[in-house]
Amino acid sequence: MAEDAKPTSNKIQWNAPEYLHYPKGGWWYAIISLLALAIVGYFAYSRDFLTATLFLALAGLLIFFARKSPRNLEIELGPGGLKINAFRIPYHEIKTFWVVYEPPEIKTLNFETTATLNRYLTLQLGNEDPVAIRKFLLEYLVEDLERGEHFTDRISRALKL
Repeated sequence: MAEDAKPTSNKIQWNAPEYLHYPKGGWWYAIISLLALAIVGYFAYSRDFLTATLFLALAGLLIFFARKSPRNLEIELGPGGLKINAFRIPYHEIKTFWVVYEPPEIKTLNFETTATLNRYLTLQLGNEDPVAIRKFLLEYLVEDLERGEHFTDRISRALKL
């Protein structure tokens, strides 16, 4: 278990980044910028200015979020539910959970909630023991053994976003 984890018999706590952050060099930004300019140029040439504007905005957002560092989250699993910093999700609002553990890169705890928007939640495990977390959560939730890493997480990792 991680040095900053504080397990007790009725809760597990750890700190983890909001998401994995990959350092990006000048080439990454140059390639993204050239690709975005090519797409925007194509749609501008096609006189589809709305789509060109949309892709320009998307490229700006991509670069903005690529430069942003992840926040550090304080995660706690307790008898009442999941707590992320000051935000709480009771277990009755969580449908299922699953662990994706393929070290060294993929170490996540995933939840499907009852929320309409933001239904899926992915938390980084860091150096936490996935077996201990799984065993703890099985007391409160159903595990989905069929699920794996989300498609968007695979894309983000492949593009080093």
